[in-house]
Amino acid sequence: MDNKSDLLIDGYTMAACVRAGAARLEKNEKLINQLNVFPVPDGDTGTNMLNTLRGGIQAAKNTDNLGEYMSSLAKGMLFGARGNSGVIFSMIFSGIAEGLEGIEKATAAQLRDALENGSKVAYSSVSKPTEGTILTVAREGAEKIDGASLSDTDVWAFFKEYIDNIRVTLDKTPDLLPILKSAGVVDSGGFGFVKFFEGFTAAALTAEAENEADGYNALLPNGDLSSKWLEDSEEDAFGFCTECIILLNDATKNVREEADAYLNSMGQSVVCVQKDEILKMHVHTLEPIKVLNHMQETYGTFYNVKIENMDTMFLDRLKQSKNNESSNASEDNDGVSVTVNIKAMNENLVHESHAGITFVSVANGEGLAEIFHENGCEYVINGGQTMNTSVEEFVETFKKCDTTDIVVMPNNSNIEAAARQAAKLYTDATVHIVPTHSIAEGYFAMSMATSYEDGVDAIVEEMTGGMENIDTVWISKAIRDAVVDNTECHMGDFLALLGKDIIATDADRLESAKKALENVPDIEDKYIAVIFKGKDASMEEAEELKEFIEDTYGIDAGIFDGGQDVYDYIIGICG
Repeated sequence: MDNKSDLLIDGYTMAACVRAGAARLEKNEKLINQLNVFPVPDGDTGTNMLNTLRGGIQAAKNTDNLGEYMSSLAKGMLFGARGNSGVIFSMIFSGIAEGLEGIEKATAAQLRDALENGSKVAYSSVSKPTEGTILTVAREGAEKIDGASLSDTDVWAFFKEYIDNIRVTLDKTPDLLPILKSAGVVDSGGFGFVKFFEGFTAAALTAEAENEADGYNALLPNGDLSSKWLEDSEEDAFGFCTECIILLNDATKNVREEADAYLNSMGQSVVCVQKDEILKMHVHTLEPIKVLNHMQETYGTFYNVKIENMDTMFLDRLKQSKNNESSNASEDNDGVSVTVNIKAMNENLVHESHAGITFVSVANGEGLAEIFHENGCEYVINGGQTMNTSVEEFVETFKKCDTTDIVVMPNNSNIEAAARQAAKLYTDATVHIVPTHSIAEGYFAMSMATSYEDGVDAIVEEMTGGMENIDTVWISKAIRDAVVDNTECHMGDFLALLGKDIIATDADRLESAKKALENVPDIEDKYIAVIFKGKDASMEEAEELKEFIEDTYGIDAGIFDGGQDVYDYIIGICG
């Protein structure tokens, strides 16, 4: 990168630029999240794009062969993809990698063609592409450049022109998508895409970008250590977050791949990096002591160690079991307490398969997870708003399902894309997606799954029918002043959403919910309502809301303590 007039780019240079782009994306993560049409704290585009990119960087090969590097980066991004924005971001890179296949070093013209192919692949992956989004930004960035004029253009001049193009397109996204103009924001995915490429190109054009990339060197075998990657790691696992730094016995030997393979055999969310005599590891495991013993005996001396229990539900169950004579804890003949086996507790949560069908859902909050378990879901992946489930998390869950058919409820429109991508990748069973877009739809869909003797198609049909007549109302606090579709709200107000529409606002949470119900179409014709109470709402207030629904509309209502983040209430109304 010292010679800025280079006509070619190789794998090593591309890797450095990608890491710098990731650093710029990370710096803007919160801002990207805030570019949300609705001023509620569920914006997660920046987080999804960053985690998707991190998955690619971690998986990418350390090679000067550009085609091989891009192929491994794109594959890692695909498995790490989260949310609609993450899936589209990964598909853009899949198309870029496809365009660079077999190319060791690329010219500006080849890069332009690869970027154009990335746009085409991304468009083809979306059933109904929407203009004014990241798709438009990526498409116009390449198509505005004449490939025939690039024969003598160095790659950095090309990327500078590319960035100018995508910035112009980003600025006009509100004109292409009225809802953005109404909210006074540009497209968040497009903004993240621009920020990535700003950091990417700055790696070659400014000294500042070299420093930006430093924090991401940890994701290559010989890079520096970065704690940020570990801090953000979160998985749907029952067990212990286990981290340590080891001073290696033999600083000349690269043990990263060997240690990484062992850690993956013992748990999830593995990060393992080596820099000279230092090995840093992170894993979510059910057997932390076994892992630490192995690492110490095999590689060297601990510099520090941290173990944290990841799931307070298990702690609560453990306390209960110790105080319950019929629980999993008991005493042997000598009066010695037999400790509860956490792995066994986890397995006890798994239900028997239903006629060769395994049910998988996504939910955030211990209460919601328990509800879906009790209604027959063998696996509940911890996810939802602000923590969208990745393709890899779906695939890893599918691997646990020892059945021929898997039925998935994503319970969020922003997670459905990752679920469908995972279904394409997983071939050991047939994966069926029931397109639930809310916890309420998932709950009612699961309650309709009864005809096991008629086969999986009948079950999926029942579940799909069970979610079709559900209205879902979300109540959340506004994080900024905004006017959306002529509805004005102020920071701190409670917003009520029905689909993509704001239907009520009020400074009081309960009043906002009551106003919202008045605006639910044909609510008098509905017959049941289910209230999922979030962690910030009181049960006393939820009971008052339940009574209001029953007394005002004559609808039977029930309350579940969902414990979810972001939304104080999720109300499902069935008609």
